[in-house]
Amino acid sequence: MELHTEAEVEPALDVAISHALLQRAAQQGIGSLRIWRPRRAALSLGRLDMRDPGARALAEIARSAGLEPVARLAGGRAAVLDSGCLCLGWAQPAAGLQDPGGRYRFVAGAIVATLIALGVAAEVAATEGEWCPGTWSVRGPAGKLGGLAQRVIRGAAWSEALLVIERTPACKEVAERVHKVLEIPWREEAQGELRPLLAGEADVHDALATALAAQLRRRWPALRVGPLPAGLRAQALALRADHQVPQGSRNDQGPFKNW
Repeated sequence: MELHTEAEVEPALDVAISHALLQRAAQQGIGSLRIWRPRRAALSLGRLDMRDPGARALAEIARSAGLEPVARLAGGRAAVLDSGCLCLGWAQPAAGLQDPGGRYRFVAGAIVATLIALGVAAEVAATEGEWCPGTWSVRGPAGKLGGLAQRVIRGAAWSEALLVIERTPACKEVAERVHKVLEIPWREEAQGELRPLLAGEADVHDALATALAAQLRRRWPALRVGPLPAGLRAQALALRADHQVPQGSRNDQGPFKNW
């Protein structure tokens, strides 16, 4: 199993890298993992968000704050991400692994075990008013720290997690405004961050990525960090349009129209 850590500057292309890894798993039966730090702020929108009557307003809110709205590969609801986050992705050939709960349990379990190893009390539990609400939320001592989502296609599945290390005031404001448009409850006290919980770490991103990779090696002892497969970026460039949110698009002309 190979672990990839590259990230693209353009958010839509960064999502397309994950999409290309998913397609590779389906077409070639090759699984892979990805741990990466987003390089630019984005508003990640799920299918329900793109079909919401307020979809155009969401894109405008993001762009006015300097964030790029992107169409997410996996499910879930709107989430803001930037370089203050860390992401985990797993492209998995689906044969014999049809149970979505099994994938959620593995990814969530790996994250919780990683945080506990770093000294952070964590559990899988939803918190009322959290960002991108869901059953498979990772909660810390003071709110939601991570959210999970997945997508299943013929022959493969993609599971992903977004972990919040720190949020800028601007990103917090965008997230709250987006939830209001979507009529999803929001409570500031339900929003968690890892940095205050790991104050002794000079580089929280590196510490978290290293500990997470170590936890994943418990399942894949031969896991190694390697470059993206040859030609994969070109494949991602061909998929980029699927994850771009056009300026002023109507809801029924959004990037999910052909999915």
